[in-house]
Amino acid sequence: MNKNNLNILMIGILLGGLLGATIIYFLLTSMASHEVDTAGSQTNEILYWVAPMDPNFQRDEPGKSPMGMDLVPVYANEQTSPGLIKVSPVTVQNLGVKTATVVKKVPSDTLRLFGEVDYANDNIVHIHPRVAGWVEKLTVRSKGDYIEKGEALYSLYSPSLVNAQEEYLLGLKQGNKALTQAARSRLISLNAPESLIEKINKDRKIKRAITYFAPQSGYLSELNIQEGFYVTPSTTMLAIANMDSIWVLVDIFANDINKVTLGSEVRIESPFANGLHFTSNIEYIYPSISTDTRTQKARIKLDNPEHILKPGMYLDVVVNTNHTNENILTIPKPAVIRTGLNDRVVLSLGEGRFKSVEIKLGRVYDNDYEVLAGLDEGDLIVTSAQFLLDSESSISSDLKRMEKTSSEAQVSSPDDMNVSSWTQATVNEILVSERIVNLSHGPLLEFEMMGMTMNFTVADDIDISQFQVDQEVHVEIVKSSTGMYQVKTVHFMDEQHNMPAMDETNDEGKIQ
Repeated sequence: MNKNNLNILMIGILLGGLLGATIIYFLLTSMASHEVDTAGSQTNEILYWVAPMDPNFQRDEPGKSPMGMDLVPVYANEQTSPGLIKVSPVTVQNLGVKTATVVKKVPSDTLRLFGEVDYANDNIVHIHPRVAGWVEKLTVRSKGDYIEKGEALYSLYSPSLVNAQEEYLLGLKQGNKALTQAARSRLISLNAPESLIEKINKDRKIKRAITYFAPQSGYLSELNIQEGFYVTPSTTMLAIANMDSIWVLVDIFANDINKVTLGSEVRIESPFANGLHFTSNIEYIYPSISTDTRTQKARIKLDNPEHILKPGMYLDVVVNTNHTNENILTIPKPAVIRTGLNDRVVLSLGEGRFKSVEIKLGRVYDNDYEVLAGLDEGDLIVTSAQFLLDSESSISSDLKRMEKTSSEAQVSSPDDMNVSSWTQATVNEILVSERIVNLSHGPLLEFEMMGMTMNFTVADDIDISQFQVDQEVHVEIVKSSTGMYQVKTVHFMDEQHNMPAMDETNDEGKIQ
């Protein structure tokens, strides 16, 4: 073989190899594509169609729900776990989904209350006369004045005090010790100052008006007399309150009463106290609840040597109500969805998968709830946008619970068919040929359905021609064997009296 033929042979072999490789590549690509298409078609296979607002209403083909809404498809590739949903990363980001980890910790538990400063009752002295008489001179004039201990308050003229002085002076002059001692005891019992008795001993003279002095330092919290007033032992003439210590009274709402105990630590702050803060303890909890505010009072005693805190001031009181150092399972408050019937959270299972689960809550703390059941330590829960995820998960969960074969999904159980609910409705549209009426109805309590506008089938023994648009009717609703809600009984309302029209009815109350 010459050189030219050899070259030609080599080129032919090369071209043949390239052609074979190209054919194999296209065959493999075609097979892979077919496999992908087949898998995709299987993965995206539509199992059935369902009503958006009623997961129990399922059909094998597209159509309308009893409420007139388009049915939505349910695909085979949807998760089979009840309540499990999958959300794309873009949607998760757009929703602003945030998560937190379920942890065990010692939670912070404080109670923020408002407190009002008041005089400490055990630091108040009320001054009454022991005898009847007249106020001849009043040294203090204004409520709120500061009084030093021993400062003169008022002068009192009383015939009884004059008579007691005369007896004492008589005993002194006669040297009668028994009379002198008896008269002295009487003067003391009538609250005569010791200085008066000493002056009589020295001067042997009777004093007509007696001056009384402050028994303690403090502020004049009450002043009920003026010069010339006639007073008796029942008269509260004035009161002096010492403010070296004061009371702070706080109102505790009924749902927080069990959190506060005697000795609970408190921190007190006030913008009126020049940025100062005080620490103390609950000294006393009053036994009754106010009928006006439905709150219970508690008392805190504070030292106030500089008299910074004044009666009537409002203070911020923070009570430490955490009486345990126990590590408990907690979740943040924003994560909990409270419905009134149960409490739920949305679990984040990774890769865009979420599931709504029911939990049982315990004690409430500042920023956390105690979890008694439903979660484990380390679980990841959603704290933002969880309401949207929960609604989707709840619908999905209902769908999975009711998931049956196509034929089974269209048949209601005997128990469902035995349930009925009465309500009042307005006729919007009548489809005679299809025996369907569109009604705006009130709540259907037995079916736990709120008032809305939707389509109903009409029972065969009801004359559908009697329905008129804008007519008020009283209807009994049942669930038919097809899964749609049906008008079983109807009362056509009298427009004038809003009562059932006087039409003949059969034994079951149906209009003939």
